[in-house]
Amino acid sequence: MPRHSLIRHALAPLLVAAGLAHAAPPTVYPEIDPATATYRLAVVELEAQGALPQFAECSSPDVLCMDPPPTWFRARVLDTLHGPSLPPRIHGATTSHYGLMQMASPQYGKARLMLLMSDGDRHVMPRYANGFLAEDRSGFLHLVLVDARPVWWLPCGAMDLKEPIHDAALARASRTPLEDYQRFFASEHGAAYVVRGRHAYPRHSIPMAKLAAWLARQRDLPANLQCRPLAAH
Repeated sequence: MPRHSLIRHALAPLLVAAGLAHAAPPTVYPEIDPATATYRLAVVELEAQGALPQFAECSSPDVLCMDPPPTWFRARVLDTLHGPSLPPRIHGATTSHYGLMQMASPQYGKARLMLLMSDGDRHVMPRYANGFLAEDRSGFLHLVLVDARPVWWLPCGAMDLKEPIHDAALARASRTPLEDYQRFFASEHGAAYVVRGRHAYPRHSIPMAKLAAWLARQRDLPANLQCRPLAAH
């Protein structure tokens, strides 16, 4: 049985050494060459975030930057599903049109699956390459599929691992209030949900234990793991 199938979210604090010292966050956005980087897929919890200096080209009068400055983050690593194992805590950086990663969200600080591009000590999360995880009644983690499209930052075959959500605790943990569903999801991704009462419930999830076991069997994954990379990260 793969070791990942034995790890519950409730046991995650045991993976972090007491009193672990960690480096300071980056002071500038790390420039990592995607062609030579190592890609890791990890289960993490965000602990802190902050702004980095804006890219130098944004100060040019001929350049219009629509994004806020890039951000740094500190994350506690609960497990590394693919790639060289990460230390218990890491710092990383990313870019976004929205700034900090859902700092005010009720899900902030909860486990999420994250793709990381690394050059050894430095880590960058490709733009938006993460998703929140939810627990089933046994405490096992699932990537809940919240829209109708494949998860572009996972390998293409990963979508074949999806399972219908029958677990009541998992359904409750991943449900969306009806007004939010109607505003953000119904028009494009309604097929990914079922509406019951005042909530919309995602239909499918990918169990992390199943994903970890599948990744361990693959021998021809793309170096960056991504099924269909976005035009820009």
